[in-house]
Amino acid sequence: MSAVTTPPLIVGHRGSLYQELENTRGSFMACQGICHAIELDVFELPLDKTLVVFHGSGGDQTPGGLHNYMVDPKTTSIMDLTFAETQQLQFNTDFAELAAPADKVRQGQIPTLEQVLLDMKAIGMFVKIELKGPGTAKPVVELVDRLEMAHQVSFASFHHEEIAMVRQLRPQIDTEDGNYVYKTGALFDEVPEDFVERAMAVGASEIHLRYDTCSSDRVAAIHAAGLGSMAWFRGPIGMLKDATNNYWDVGNEDESCLETLIQTGVQQICTNRPNVLYDWLQTKQEAAADVVSMDLEQQQQQQSLEFRSPKGIAARS
Repeated sequence: MSAVTTPPLIVGHRGSLYQELENTRGSFMACQGICHAIELDVFELPLDKTLVVFHGSGGDQTPGGLHNYMVDPKTTSIMDLTFAETQQLQFNTDFAELAAPADKVRQGQIPTLEQVLLDMKAIGMFVKIELKGPGTAKPVVELVDRLEMAHQVSFASFHHEEIAMVRQLRPQIDTEDGNYVYKTGALFDEVPEDFVERAMAVGASEIHLRYDTCSSDRVAAIHAAGLGSMAWFRGPIGMLKDATNNYWDVGNEDESCLETLIQTGVQQICTNRPNVLYDWLQTKQEAAADVVSMDLEQQQQQQSLEFRSPKGIAARS
């Protein structure tokens, strides 16, 4: 039996990106019945103030790039376009980060945040919103309020000033449990020594660590501070690089990788393969249930033998 008995909650990273094109309505809907939450990336387009769901090239520090993501883009960043112009973009089926089947990639369109939130509201799916673009905190909070979904979303960012803004805008405390009504997550790529203090300084509710920086000691420190924990996997290209070049003892979100991560005690896992994690956890739980059932049956058999044994009879005389 594993030391950690409570399974982590499953969060679909950009949805279920190996089944459907990442950060699309189809990708998020594919998480229904599998995930406890979905994670998505948000930008506000400066030209028309539309909030769109998109990741793009450029990494977490300079996201939103169209290079490689799109076929023959006319500009370098999604921030240069109106929403109507984004609908003319063609996703690149040859780009390894877009790991869904080619027909799904080819047909994909960038959705608005409002479209996705309404989809998730209808099915009761929790939404973890990563504030990717600059200045997204205020318009995203206002949209969430307009849709009456504060109880169904959280706000996260690598740029901690964005979640500090969420806390400044919405400092309300739930009188029943004493926690913030508007949940926020402090994202870390590399982890400084004072990561817990930094998260608490901006009023974070959770700390989100990259999977290979998520250790038992760090998770324990997060929980000791009264914060929630989540581990996140890199995108398909980053995970393939790690599995090929950096970590030879675990694979690309395989069983050994998942088991190592779960043993840290982390509460949530943001995964590129939510269906794989779901199936694996189900198998583990069924195996554990079988062990419990076998133990119970053996105990009952032993009790029956003791009842019929001379020792058992003597004990009753």
